[in-house]
Amino acid sequence: MIPHSRPTFGEEEKRACCAVLDSLQLAQGKKVEEFEKAFCVFTGRRYAVAVSSGTSAFYLSLLALGISKSDEIIIPSYNCAALLHPVVGLGAAPVFADIEIDDFNISARDATGKIRKKTRAVVVPHLFGRAADMEAFERLGIPVIEDGTQALGVSVGKKKVGTFGLMSIFSFYATKMITTGEGGIILTDSKKLADTLRDLRDYDKKETFRLRTNSKMTEIQAAMGIEQLKKLPFFIERRRQIAGQYDQNLRGLGFMLPQEGNRDHVYYRYVVRIPKKLKALMKNLETGGVEAKRPVFKPLHRYFNHADTLFPATIRAMSEACSLPIFPSLTVEECGHVCQIMQSARTQSDFNQVVLCKGI
Repeated sequence: MIPHSRPTFGEEEKRACCAVLDSLQLAQGKKVEEFEKAFCVFTGRRYAVAVSSGTSAFYLSLLALGISKSDEIIIPSYNCAALLHPVVGLGAAPVFADIEIDDFNISARDATGKIRKKTRAVVVPHLFGRAADMEAFERLGIPVIEDGTQALGVSVGKKKVGTFGLMSIFSFYATKMITTGEGGIILTDSKKLADTLRDLRDYDKKETFRLRTNSKMTEIQAAMGIEQLKKLPFFIERRRQIAGQYDQNLRGLGFMLPQEGNRDHVYYRYVVRIPKKLKALMKNLETGGVEAKRPVFKPLHRYFNHADTLFPATIRAMSEACSLPIFPSLTVEECGHVCQIMQSARTQSDFNQVVLCKGI
């Protein structure tokens, strides 16, 4: 079975983790500081606070803003539930926004209509690897929390994803752009916010009491992250090459393929929109030994019984979107096999000529 996604490791990560074990310093220490500094250098942000997961990163970001009951946070409905739990956990109300169907990113137009006096922030993920329209969100006049997880390494003009908004969060789960197994980080240019976040990630040895957490990153995670970050340019190059092979073989079949437009794309996911017979095609892929997935399990507004008619683009994406295997170690032959199955779903006789791009 060709997996939908898998991490890419080498001897460098193994040696780095073994060195931490040999040092006997496993809890947060100098490696975490080194990873934080490397992330600042890579993105251009002033401060970085490494934590135990992407969900923790979001939770601590909200906590640092003083989010509590009666506050509202705008989030896209077309996303995973990781955005939902921190908001609800702090007693705030999630306000769901629709997406733009062409790139699956949260719609600035729809979010604008959801802003009220209780609105404290809007969360803007760069979904599937293509940058969202950050300029539009920065004009809204409310704090922006940027989720750059799926677009790490993307450039937006002269700036990189992770440098927009009041804070930016990233997850390093096993299948993300880079991985530390579990782990996350928060970026900001505010020293005050960075100091608050560092205080909130550790509850031990504090003179005063406030709600704090145990959200520290381990030295092993940081050591792995340092090596993965060094490899990110290569990972991105591979993803773009694989996306190029998909583009070449799937163009003209009636599928709606990912578009870069005027915004950068690193192809964290290669998501194809299939207007008709999506279930049948995904079944063909499974039968052929290919793991393809619907990229979002369930639109978040449905957990709260909001009407689907309020989120037309989200519902359209749920009915059309199929995520094909893409990860740096995917081989040219594996990619070609996926293309053959996709081509076989159409009846034209010339669709069995798969181009194997040997450059990847």
